[in-house]
Amino acid sequence: MQPGSVSDVFAAVWPTIFALDLSRYVLFASLLAAVLAVFAGPLASRRIQSRRASGKDVRREISFSLSTVVLFSLVGFSVYLGSQAGVFRVYGGDMPSVGHMLAEFAAMVLLHDAYFYWAHRVMHTRWLFRRVHRIHHKSRTPTPWAAYAFAPPEAILEASILPLAALLLPLHEFTVLLFVTHMIVRNVIGHAGVELFPSWWLRVPLLRWITTTTHHDLHHSHGGYNFGLYFTWWDRWMKTEHPEYASRFMAVTRSTCPLKLPAKENFNE
Repeated sequence: MQPGSVSDVFAAVWPTIFALDLSRYVLFASLLAAVLAVFAGPLASRRIQSRRASGKDVRREISFSLSTVVLFSLVGFSVYLGSQAGVFRVYGGDMPSVGHMLAEFAAMVLLHDAYFYWAHRVMHTRWLFRRVHRIHHKSRTPTPWAAYAFAPPEAILEASILPLAALLLPLHEFTVLLFVTHMIVRNVIGHAGVELFPSWWLRVPLLRWITTTTHHDLHHSHGGYNFGLYFTWWDRWMKTEHPEYASRFMAVTRSTCPLKLPAKENFNE
């Protein structure tokens, strides 16, 4: 690569990556926020907490999420640059078969789920919680805007799954696009504050392994539990699933009272 060419590539490529990252966050967070506002009445019985986020909470969530988008886009650009240099295994060209692409996507999701669980557990150690993860837990009652509300060190840690996956797995560009879209959609749903999954979800053997909104909301209100992202199995294997997760989920989907926040959460503060 010729001197000065990195800045030329940055000017040509990074704005597109940033625009895509920003549009995904704004699109899915605002879409879900709008749905929750329009259907606030019918969904009132499915609110997970009695407490409501304040305008200050939402402004903080959006502010930190926007800074996260910038950092995500910079990490995305580094992966693009590394792929051009042969460091990362992201490839373009003809689309792979549907089966091949789904296999790549599934491998990314499983890798990310494991990565997130253990990184999340580490961030709940006292020293790292105060310096890295505490900003996210300021959203005690999260909203869809909290999906990317990370302090910069956590944003970089979260974004590192992409270069890690690109080092370990051959990934088509479209698979990466599918993955990051799935990631923001699941993040937004996890922070909805309203249970969006049907009451029968936990009764289906395969589906009960997929995290619900209640699963992650309990992490925000009871920080010592439910560290998983997409699936519940790491929490079950490591015995970190909230003991009342199933009953809380059933209560909120059966229109009983939303939970009260505890006076003191176990956030490793």
